[in-house]
Amino acid sequence: MTLTLAAAVLFAALLHALWNSFVKLGADRLANVVVIAATGALLSLPVALWVPLPSATALPLLAGSVMTHVVYYYCLINAYRFGDLSRVYPLARGLAPPLVAISAALVAGEAPTLHEALGVALVSIGIASLVLAPGGVGGGDARRGLGFALATGAMIATYTVLDGLGGRRVANPLSYIAWLNIGEAVGLLAVAAWRRGAALGPAMRADLRRAVIAGVMATVAYAIVIAAMSRGGAMAQVSALRETSVVIAALIGTLLLGEPGRARRVTAAVIVAAGAAVMHL
Repeated sequence: MTLTLAAAVLFAALLHALWNSFVKLGADRLANVVVIAATGALLSLPVALWVPLPSATALPLLAGSVMTHVVYYYCLINAYRFGDLSRVYPLARGLAPPLVAISAALVAGEAPTLHEALGVALVSIGIASLVLAPGGVGGGDARRGLGFALATGAMIATYTVLDGLGGRRVANPLSYIAWLNIGEAVGLLAVAAWRRGAALGPAMRADLRRAVIAGVMATVAYAIVIAAMSRGGAMAQVSALRETSVVIAALIGTLLLGEPGRARRVTAAVIVAAGAAVMHL
């Protein structure tokens, strides 16, 4: 991965942490994620009309990613319903790098080098340490939040591999990105309309401005990630570097939301940074 690609992925990490914090603070998370997805679709529509359609070989991967993203949003909404930002987000994002590394090695033949494997391990350890707080897993809502966070992490790893492969099977990565955003919005809107009916419209309008801003952030962030993987960045490497967003989310949780464990989060941030550095030796 070049320095330019690495900087772009780090910027995507910042945007990702910000839009997740918007979802956590939203009064109606389902309505918010529908607006976020719809914003991405509207931004992507002109691009979809301008670039060629995705190749036939990419369509199964694209369809699989759309379905995985819908499940991902369901798990994410419930994880934030039952858990704290500074605990749910690190666990969900921290699971992705090792899962992606294993999947990329099995599916795409991307066997990591020794220093890349060590970097992925350090990043994953740093992120995991953010959630291994004294007192264990907890009970009730905390346990449910962690369960949904685990499921969210599995969905992140799944769509990362699907999109990494799909982005490589199209002549222009923008084509894959655009149609992914459109399909994701259609799928989410259909599920939300089925669940909420006529009440969905007023709920979407209640927090429209903040949700639209979050939608712009989410669209730009993931477009950067897919473009990075299609331009030569190994899936496991891009995924691990992207997970530095957990440090930003931890700072938001401790500094703005008053969540505990700031010292532990700073230590974890140092481990994450060390892992990213090792990956680029």
